[in-house]
Amino acid sequence: MVLPTRDGLSPDSDAMDGQRLFFRTRGGPVYGWGNIFRLSSFASWCRDRGHTDLTFLVEGPREVEEYLRRQGFEVVPLAEDLSVAEEDAVLETMEPCDVLFLEMLDVPLDRQAMLARHGESLVVFDDLCDHPYVADVVVCGQWLPNYSNRDLSLASTRFLEGPEYFLSRPEFLPYRDQSRQHRKQIEHVLVTLGGGGYDVGFLKAAMALSRWRPEVAATFVLGYADHGSLAERIRGVLPHAEILGGVDDLEQRFWNTDFAIVSAGYSKLEAAITGTPCAMMSVQWHQIPLAEEFSRKTEVPHAGYMSYVEVDALVSLMQQWEAQEQRQALAERMAGSVDGRGFERVYDAVFAAQPVGS
Repeated sequence: MVLPTRDGLSPDSDAMDGQRLFFRTRGGPVYGWGNIFRLSSFASWCRDRGHTDLTFLVEGPREVEEYLRRQGFEVVPLAEDLSVAEEDAVLETMEPCDVLFLEMLDVPLDRQAMLARHGESLVVFDDLCDHPYVADVVVCGQWLPNYSNRDLSLASTRFLEGPEYFLSRPEFLPYRDQSRQHRKQIEHVLVTLGGGGYDVGFLKAAMALSRWRPEVAATFVLGYADHGSLAERIRGVLPHAEILGGVDDLEQRFWNTDFAIVSAGYSKLEAAITGTPCAMMSVQWHQIPLAEEFSRKTEVPHAGYMSYVEVDALVSLMQQWEAQEQRQALAERMAGSVDGRGFERVYDAVFAAQPVGS
């Protein structure tokens, strides 16, 4: 596999128009929506730079397909949990691509190898780096403990690791350089754990708020999936809470809140860009080491895995960070950890004949 380069051409060159890009992912109640949001944002970035032939291959419920189509992308829906052989058969009916971008929670070697056969270049977005890789580039936008499987991967695979490669959605970027002064008291709390089936986490956050300060204004963002009776159950615990599904202004909601309870995946980094003090709750097992490493470097508190978090412990955690000066200092440490330029760095690493991070 050989990485395509622009050979000195500008990003809006006609050469970009001639390249065929595939984006392979999945999302929904089980896997969450982070992969969908991030990959579609990166695809939009590519489209804004002159790429016109972009196709999503996606597993997930109809809401995922509809969301991507609303973003203006061609979508090839795939059966849930289809085998490598079944996916290979689908791709055999399509023209090969120039670059295939892959982001899923599980990217084993056999699926990578199959996908690599259908394109000139394979780029894997993986926040865990818990597989061997046959990709040209592996992008991890997180701080990791030192357990990536470089020794088991192709010697030619390039690993781009750290928050400098986090693919922040563009709408967050206007907030990265703004000065922010936090209020003396916590008047509003935002709870956003992702769009998966994280009922346990949302309900424990509601219970903690009701025990800590039942009068505090609170907004729960549940995501685009159908969450059944979850909203009603949250209101049973916290009657005055604002409960929303998918929102298009999450960045503003981070900016306008005093404290957030976030997932330990992408949301903590979005909170960092907006300078929002927060506490993390791991809603997937794989988020636990990501949360611990982020906490070690920034002091953002980690409540633990949602199923094992004790409500009273979450109450105690919020009490510890209620003071204005502590929240202000925490927000400044967080903001210094992410500059929001991940799109530029990743795009240049894949498409430009220039050093990464320049």
